[in-house]
Amino acid sequence: MDLTGWMEQWNMFPAPGGTILCAVSGGRDSLCLLHYLNALSKSRPFQVAAAHLNHGMRPTAERDEAFVRQFCRQYGIPLYVERVQVYEDAAARKLSVEETGRQARYDFLERTADAVGAERIATAHHQDDQAETVLLHLLRGTGLEGLGGIPPVRGRLIRPLLQTPRREIEAYLAELGQPYVEDETNEDLHYARNRLRRVIWPELEMLHGGARENIARTAQIARQESAYLNGLAQAYLPRQGGALPCRELLAAPPVLRRRALMLFLEQACCGRKDLGYSHLEALERLCAGGGVLDLPGGAVAVCRDGMLRLTRRKQPAPEQALTPGQPLQWGGYTVELADAAAEAPYTAVLAPDDRVTVRAWRRGDGLTLPGGRGRRSLKRLMQEYGIPPEARERIPVVCLNGCAAAVAGIGVDQAFLPPRQGRTIQIIIKERNESDQ
Repeated sequence: MDLTGWMEQWNMFPAPGGTILCAVSGGRDSLCLLHYLNALSKSRPFQVAAAHLNHGMRPTAERDEAFVRQFCRQYGIPLYVERVQVYEDAAARKLSVEETGRQARYDFLERTADAVGAERIATAHHQDDQAETVLLHLLRGTGLEGLGGIPPVRGRLIRPLLQTPRREIEAYLAELGQPYVEDETNEDLHYARNRLRRVIWPELEMLHGGARENIARTAQIARQESAYLNGLAQAYLPRQGGALPCRELLAAPPVLRRRALMLFLEQACCGRKDLGYSHLEALERLCAGGGVLDLPGGAVAVCRDGMLRLTRRKQPAPEQALTPGQPLQWGGYTVELADAAAEAPYTAVLAPDDRVTVRAWRRGDGLTLPGGRGRRSLKRLMQEYGIPPEARERIPVVCLNGCAAAVAGIGVDQAFLPPRQGRTIQIIIKERNESDQ
């Protein structure tokens, strides 16, 4: 097994004296990669370190960690270990166990690489993994990007085994007489990839013996063609600034239009995780008609005056109690209740037992403004008063006993005005300067 040509082709080697951090679980593939890189480092000017994440998901997790520690001691490889509780994290973050484990693994690898100064992070994805990934993408619906499967390099993440079939990995370890640990969940057919690997692939191999190699080759071709189209789509992206002109974009061929939108998302640091074809179609409609669109990962697309902009959705400040005479810093505003204020724009009446809080608007909020047409939703009022959707969660809503009573830029609900019995109070809401925040 010789990986040097593939690694040189994709510039996987670090600078002389640099470090490759190898992710190792103790299983066949990662152990093969770690052994190979360590042996190669004896004749090449780089160093190898190993990183093992004990995810605590299986009874044998402790066995795997002990095995990896023993292997690294045997070969003198620096090892970095971290433990996480994936099930607890998944419940807290409301994500699947698989997605939580994946995020925890890559977060651990990135942090460890930073700590040890590693220029490259190596994972053990191989040719069979590539073929399986492409087929799963195809079953779910995909374009050229999905058909490209697993990229050989992404940032400092490298996959030296990506063109290597599993049988070569098995032969490499067999020749060494090197044992490895088995993940018992690989036998669980509830997981789509396991079912594909153990049930469907044998049938595909009966139809065509080179199915894995051919699908992996298709992925390589798809990546090359996708990279070419991405180069063409770059012409529609803004050369400076963060706004994309919609007229030029909508004049582009559909295949380049959607690619330009995807590249624009990546350029704006929103990324493409969980973005599907339906999101790109919605973005195209947004460019044609204007408005606001929520996207996965906390991104918000805003189209106004023929320009598309992307921002990150900010979590609104939490609801906080407001006491007369004590100014409150809420979000980017200062909110105060005072007995007398020359410039206070709003006046309300507080009963002795009123509970006053400040929070962001919620669906179901409404105001009945003096001289208005009855109670109207706060969403509709914000539209009429020219408060853009992306700014609405930052507007302070003063509540009495949980009900919206006064909203900055709009007014006070008439239920909290004289002749209501109680203490007349002035509501002062001021937007703070950035230097004050």
